[in-house]
Amino acid sequence: MDDTPASETTERPDAGGRLARLRASARLASPAIVLYLFLRSLSLDVMYVLAAHAHEQDPDRNVFPDGSIGNQWRGFTSMMDALLSWDGRWYIKIAGQGLGGPVGAVDAEGVPYALRLAFFPLYPWLARPLTFVPFISPVVACLIVSFVSAVAAAWGLYAIGRHLHGHRTGIMLAAAWAVVPTAMTQNGAFTESLFTALAAWALYAVLKERWLIAGVIAGVSGLSRPTAVALIGTVGLAALVAAISRKGGWRPYAAMVLAPAGLVAYFVFASARLGGFSEYVEIHNNTFGARWDYGENTWNMVRDILLGVDGDNADKPIRVLSLLILAGFVLLLGLLVFRAPWQLTVYALAMLIMAIGSRTHMSMMGRHLLPAFPVLLVPAVLMARLSNRDLGIVLGLLALLSGWYGGWLPFISGQAI
Repeated sequence: MDDTPASETTERPDAGGRLARLRASARLASPAIVLYLFLRSLSLDVMYVLAAHAHEQDPDRNVFPDGSIGNQWRGFTSMMDALLSWDGRWYIKIAGQGLGGPVGAVDAEGVPYALRLAFFPLYPWLARPLTFVPFISPVVACLIVSFVSAVAAAWGLYAIGRHLHGHRTGIMLAAAWAVVPTAMTQNGAFTESLFTALAAWALYAVLKERWLIAGVIAGVSGLSRPTAVALIGTVGLAALVAAISRKGGWRPYAAMVLAPAGLVAYFVFASARLGGFSEYVEIHNNTFGARWDYGENTWNMVRDILLGVDGDNADKPIRVLSLLILAGFVLLLGLLVFRAPWQLTVYALAMLIMAIGSRTHMSMMGRHLLPAFPVLLVPAVLMARLSNRDLGIVLGLLALLSGWYGGWLPFISGQAI
């Protein structure tokens, strides 16, 4: 493989302008994208087999809460139940019907329209135009957006890895993201792939000091999910440092203004629809149990698991595995500090703070940390040093384990992701 750094001329062909550079970039990233898709296909195959076996053994068993109003426990029919449940049920609804009618009214299923405003609109907005194409349902539209976003994310991860450590490390960074335990959400009706793609390209723009691009992408990310605060803050801080250092002229100042624009705009819109920001916060808190608690809930669950004082936490393997995922993330973050540009470390740290500082279930920790891809630079650099034979063994085993986790989590453990 070619290990030519991104700063050399192969990334900037001298003919054809921007389109030619885009084609050249896509050509360089194609091995990373192909490997990413292969690993995800392998994991999904394992997930499918495990889920089918679970259904065959006990077809009437209710195995997972579906994330709907009332959080009903559902019986398994296929692995698509996991890929389309929880937040996905809401995004599919919004993609098919829009944000809905007036606040105070309910839809055909008796669900208040106001609750849709709790879900950031970018993902379903991208899916909704596809639903007007013949034979494309809201489900298919959401899965198309997830697929395209995952490819864009793999491309962005490759670009960062190549920029920092060369072509082979870029490929390994995309591959590592494909085989993390909760990678199944990359292929479902969730926002993880979309946000990761936006974060990767925004951070790549920061590393290349393309401040307007970084500001615009960070601004758009604010419409995708609340944890975009981590990316917005990172881009804003990097732009501030550049401005103080008098680099980039007026562009860093523009980036600081653009970065929070999407998030602020949606908060203003949702608050206006609901009658105030406090009403918006109340929906998150009272209906979905999501609020900022300074890590109290996370600490209580970690303590219960480590001390074994609460059977509801300590006796469930999924919660123990989630704690191990959290511990592994913290370890990789510590190793990253002196091995990557500070902007990547700040972003990963901010994502960790957002994950542990919010009141969420321990079993969802891996999913919430999935977009914090910079920590994967540590194993990516190590894997880049392996021979192709050893690399095939390592990635193959990790893909199988990722598929096992994806099938076991919803269908066997009975826990939400």
